[in-house]
Amino acid sequence: MLVLGEVLTSLLPSSAALPADAGERLLALTTGAQVIRSDRPMSYVISPERLTGVDCQVPTGPHGSARAIGTVTTRAVLTGGHVLQSSARTTAVRSSYNRRLPWSYYLARPSSIEIIGKYRERALTDAFLAAAPASPMLNLAAIAGHTADRVRSSAMVDSRVPFRSRQTTLRWAAALGAEGDALTFTVEGADHRTVRLQTHGAELGDVVALCEDLALHDWLLTTLTGLVTRAGLTGPKPAVAVDRIRPAVDHLLHLWMPGARLEVRTRRFWEEMEQRAGFGRQWAASVQRIRDHLALSTLRELGRLAGPAS
Repeated sequence: MLVLGEVLTSLLPSSAALPADAGERLLALTTGAQVIRSDRPMSYVISPERLTGVDCQVPTGPHGSARAIGTVTTRAVLTGGHVLQSSARTTAVRSSYNRRLPWSYYLARPSSIEIIGKYRERALTDAFLAAAPASPMLNLAAIAGHTADRVRSSAMVDSRVPFRSRQTTLRWAAALGAEGDALTFTVEGADHRTVRLQTHGAELGDVVALCEDLALHDWLLTTLTGLVTRAGLTGPKPAVAVDRIRPAVDHLLHLWMPGARLEVRTRRFWEEMEQRAGFGRQWAASVQRIRDHLALSTLRELGRLAGPAS
C-alpha cells in the first residue's frame, strides 16, 4: 500500500503558549467530532480528521501523469501550545475502472485516491517526492494549508508571534507492507524536506505520527539554529544577543522529545536516523552554546554591578 503525505509545520501566531483546554477548543474543527488531547509528557492536541475531495493529475514519472480521483484526509496538531502542524495524506491505489465514478463510490473509500491508467509505484513515488512545492498536480500542501489557515484565523489566536520563524514542509511517501524497513530523510532546501519510508509491520496511523514527529523536530532544530545565527552570539553586543536568543529558552527548548509518542515499531526509525544524521547531537550542541552564552552574560552583568574591586 502506497501512502502519500505532506506536513506543514509553523509557529502558532500567538504571543503565549495556549493552555491545553484552549487548544482543544481551537482544534475543534468539526462539530460533534472528538478532539484528542494528551498532557504528558507535554501538551499535545489533535483535531478531528476531515476529508477533501480531489479530481486532479498525479505525476507518474519525469514526464508523465495520470488522473487521480478520491479524497484526502487532513488534521491539525498543536504541540506545547506553540507549534502548529497541518497534515494531509491519502492512499494511492490503482483504479479497477477506466473512468470516473459517482462521488458516492469515492466517499465509501475515504482517504484514498484511485489512479486511472498505467503507472509504476516506484516511479510515482519518485515523481511525487520530486515535484515542485507549488505543483499544479496533486498538491497536498495546499490542502493542508487550508486547515492551517483556518486555525490561524481563529479569534482565539492574537496574531502576535514571540519571535520570527519560517514554515517548513515535509513531503513523504510510505510503502506499507513492503519487505524490510528503511527510511530516507532528505533536506531539499531551506524549508522543504522529503521522507521515503518502507515498513513491513507498522500501521498507517503509526506512520502518520512518525512523519509528523519528524517534521516537528526538524522544524524545532531549523528554528533554533536560525535564532542562534541571527542572535550573533559572538558579536560585540552580548546584551542584544541575549534578548534575541531568549525566545528559544522560553518557547522551544522544552519541546525537544523525539519519539516520545511513537510506538516501538516506528520509534526505531528515529534511533536509526539519529545514528546517520545526528539531529539530537546538533540540537544538544546548539542548546549548550545558548546556555554557555547566557552564563557568560550573567557573569558579565554581575561583574558590572559589583564594580571595580577596592
